[in-house]
Amino acid sequence: MILAEGGNIFKDADGVPVTQRIAQTDIKPTLVWLEHMLPGLDLRNNMLGSTGLKPTSGDIDIAVDANVVTKEQLVKRLTDWAVANKFDPKDWVRKSGVAVHFKTPIVGVPERGYVQTDFMFLNKPEFSKFILRQDPNSEYKGATRNVLLNSLAKSMGYKLNQNDGIMDRTTNELITDDPDRIAQMLLNPRASRDDLGSVEKILAQLKTDPKKDAKLADFRDHMQRAGTPLDENIGYTEVNWMARLRDRIVVQGMQTLLERTLMEDRNPRIPYIEDLVFQKGIAGAKEALAIITDTTKDTRRYATQKWDGSPAVIFGRDAQGQFRLTDKGSMGSEGPARSVQGIADVMAQRDRRAAEQGRRTDRVEKLVPMYRELWPYLEQATPRDFRGYLKGDMLYSSADPVRQEGDLLVFQPNKLDGIQYRIPKDSELGQAISNSRIGMAIHTRMDDPQGQESPVGNPSGLLKPVPGLMITGAEVPTLQNIQPDANKVAQLQSLLQGAASQGLGDLLKPEQLRQRQITDLPALMERFINSLKGTDYSRAQPAEFGRWLQTQVSPRKLKNIIDYLQESKPRLLGMQTAFDIWNLLHQLKQNLQHQLDQQVPGQEGWVLATPAGRAKLVSRMAGGFGARKADPTPARNNPELT
Repeated sequence: MILAEGGNIFKDADGVPVTQRIAQTDIKPTLVWLEHMLPGLDLRNNMLGSTGLKPTSGDIDIAVDANVVTKEQLVKRLTDWAVANKFDPKDWVRKSGVAVHFKTPIVGVPERGYVQTDFMFLNKPEFSKFILRQDPNSEYKGATRNVLLNSLAKSMGYKLNQNDGIMDRTTNELITDDPDRIAQMLLNPRASRDDLGSVEKILAQLKTDPKKDAKLADFRDHMQRAGTPLDENIGYTEVNWMARLRDRIVVQGMQTLLERTLMEDRNPRIPYIEDLVFQKGIAGAKEALAIITDTTKDTRRYATQKWDGSPAVIFGRDAQGQFRLTDKGSMGSEGPARSVQGIADVMAQRDRRAAEQGRRTDRVEKLVPMYRELWPYLEQATPRDFRGYLKGDMLYSSADPVRQEGDLLVFQPNKLDGIQYRIPKDSELGQAISNSRIGMAIHTRMDDPQGQESPVGNPSGLLKPVPGLMITGAEVPTLQNIQPDANKVAQLQSLLQGAASQGLGDLLKPEQLRQRQITDLPALMERFINSLKGTDYSRAQPAEFGRWLQTQVSPRKLKNIIDYLQESKPRLLGMQTAFDIWNLLHQLKQNLQHQLDQQVPGQEGWVLATPAGRAKLVSRMAGGFGARKADPTPARNNPELT
């Protein structure tokens, strides 16, 4: 059984696909729409392969239990929907092999485009989800991992049937389809299914296995024939993993989506777009430009708001439909509380523990009244048939109300080191705030309160409107396309080729940095930039970086850096190029953020998530959010608004 990458079943008269890739943030909302259209089918918990694990997916692959629903039954339901909406079913529904394909409106909105959803009919969906899963942290595809599993099985007299499980190689008798039992058979008695999750994890388990060579024999031959000889040290240490990854990104300039996902998983913080040049060299600069280009073509799709509130609240309904609520730090042993009293009990316990340690806290005094007010609003907003949990930040409440300063509505949810929001009263958001007592920004959704989080772009599709409650999310459906400064884009493009580009590549070659014991040079450049927060960044130049280094590193490291730069003119050019690119990207960012803020003032900044990668547009200038630690005055979402 093989999952085909990309959705190209549906094409127009000229043979051009009418479906597109879908952003990770749009997958679960799209499945929610499908679940409403196909009641009784659990789609969100049955994603296959890499669906939902990468920044974008070519299609949505879903496992369907063939013992519960037949292909014919699903085709009829989808066809009936198409006919009811006056569509030609053959333009929307197709069959092939074990699959039914459906042209699906992204998040249920045709204007957002269409993605191909593949319903895979499987006799053992749980086993198939295990065998088809692709670990986003792996450098190898899921198919390569399955070749390795077959190599292990063959060496022990078994064979792996991807539809059924582990079988006796001689009699074809099924032994087990339990992934945990399979792991114990192929690896060791203490292993679990997680240890079979990727090539790297399997190799780590085999490191001390006396039968390692026999188990890997077929897999080594396969990798040799494929032209990619196996690196058997992979996965053993974080140091080796990072060294290999940096070599690939900086030296080879590789920009595959998988590698971006790997970087994000190791460093989940979204980078400032201008810092990509220090983090990934010339490849990072190209990625930043590609992100900008993607965003200016479809700003509404790729730009989302970034909010910062406090406390972080988790609420929703459990499997029985019981409403539950807590904050991030007050989770009880049984999960979120079932009542305000339950929250009060947990917080009182935390206050007592703090007092025993000599610390004074006042959670009961300050937070419980807020939750007492918040509870009925959120319970009423959460539909009775909703299952799972939402996580968001409190922006304001009657205990910490919004105040008016002239034509602006002002609130600061994070009193310590937080942003001060200043919202024009006459804006759409300002009007919503004026008509509410409580404000929240919803960020993510979880199937269980401590489970994996998936982004929520537009919470209004999940929650009911309640008078007095203002709920906002990341998406802004009214955004108009923004435009970059053409002159600065041209300057940037000129630096991404020729001698300047080559110089930057030479400057950041990992093997050369390791030889000189200055592998942290890119990180030092980024630290220097961070030291300038709250300024106008006129000092973001190589000469200032050199002066800063004198007080930040040992004399030996400083000499190593100076010698490294002076022995090669291309490296000196590369250093200048790095800062020139950073400054151009910073200027482009400031302009793009201003255009977005002019349309929708309010948030701390913006996140751009495109097929090219992710980055944030957040001001680091004096008064801006990113400068808050260097500027004693409260940071403002729109510093120009006074």
